[in-house]
Amino acid sequence: MTLAGKLRHFLLLAILVTVATLPAATRAANADAGLVLEAIQVLDEEYVDQALVERVRLLNVALDGIKASLSAAGVPAKFAPLASGTPPVEADRIFRAAFDAALTAAAGKVSPRELAYGAIIALTNSLNDSHTGFLTPEQYRERIARQRQQAGFAGVGMVVLPKDGRFFVWQVIPRSPAERLGVRPFDRIVRVNDTPTGGMTSEQVVSMIRGPARTAVTVTFERIGRSGPFALTITRAPIVVPPIFAARMVEPGIGYIYLYEFTQGSARELRGAIQQLLGQGMRALVLDLRGDIGGFLHELRDVMNLLLPRGAAVYQLVTSRGTEVVRTERNPSLPASMPLVVLVNEGTASASELLAAALVEHQRGSLVGVKTAGAVEASTLLELSDGSALSVTIRRLTSGKGKRLEGTGVTPAIVLDLSSEDFLQGRDAQLARGVQMARQKLSRPAASPSPVPTTR
Repeated sequence: MTLAGKLRHFLLLAILVTVATLPAATRAANADAGLVLEAIQVLDEEYVDQALVERVRLLNVALDGIKASLSAAGVPAKFAPLASGTPPVEADRIFRAAFDAALTAAAGKVSPRELAYGAIIALTNSLNDSHTGFLTPEQYRERIARQRQQAGFAGVGMVVLPKDGRFFVWQVIPRSPAERLGVRPFDRIVRVNDTPTGGMTSEQVVSMIRGPARTAVTVTFERIGRSGPFALTITRAPIVVPPIFAARMVEPGIGYIYLYEFTQGSARELRGAIQQLLGQGMRALVLDLRGDIGGFLHELRDVMNLLLPRGAAVYQLVTSRGTEVVRTERNPSLPASMPLVVLVNEGTASASELLAAALVEHQRGSLVGVKTAGAVEASTLLELSDGSALSVTIRRLTSGKGKRLEGTGVTPAIVLDLSSEDFLQGRDAQLARGVQMARQKLSRPAASPSPVPTTR
């Protein structure tokens, strides 16, 4: 799966404007052909680029999605495409008939829900938009809970990252069962229960580790400096993902903050973390945005107020009615003279990309890492009748100076990827480089103030 596909599948709503439900009159009764038509209606009413929402085209794409679902189950299927210009009522009738025929052909091998979901995923993917996509009821409930800083799933509290066919712990979620048992970043996951992880996908590994609360899973790790694999039996629990994963001094004078998501209260917690580190003598900050998929647009705006000078153009909202330039409104909490280094990677998406771009455009921070995801739009989340949901792009976003980041991302000045050897050795080379840069900036003499003109 491509990175763009992964973002659509896993990281929907990276910049969220609103959450809404459809009026009762528009809701289908079940996950069937009606649900697909309901999804097309949502796109027709809400999607930012109406030229791309042509009903017959979307219905034909939906039929392709149904055919793919049948083929995956070993059921041969062939549908005649709808002719261009077919009236909407007739097009809907033909689609419903094709859906019913597909269900009959499936003979129980594919459920109505699977056919409907396959169709909706196909038609949203056809828009090639990072913030327009489909969420199952389970994904929707988890996403909403996470944005409210509530437990959205049960697991052990590890962020898992694949690297060259191996699986590593990228981060340990604070106050999770994994943290309590001493799991560390860069621990390699070699076995889940009795199943080796070699040859598995990330989704398979994560699904085995997750499970009902109060049940146990045994994970076998390898760790640099420790002889041989070791197993930990971890009791799963509801997991709350906080916006701040870490706030600490990494060495005298240099603070480190890991901002993981722009969920409710992120800016407030970031302000508290900055004040805490300033109280501990921080004179330079390394801000980690790696894997930060974004979140609420208002939280992004408030975070930018903490880091950038008053009046700075930080992003633009673009609609058919015109462009709105959003600027910071307050003096920052982080002193303007304090060196700032920002870590980014291919998982830095959406709101965090806009933050990185703003810091670069206003020469406020230096970026280290690899190019960001290039997934930057503003979306709304609409619940469908069966409890699933659509994420729909309703506005285009650009950087404060008008640069489109969708599909292009932000490239750091210092490009540095983590190698397989870095993971195997438990070495965060990006963080080490960021700390080194902060140290170098602190060692430079402060610029002399310009002489004040006088009149003689």
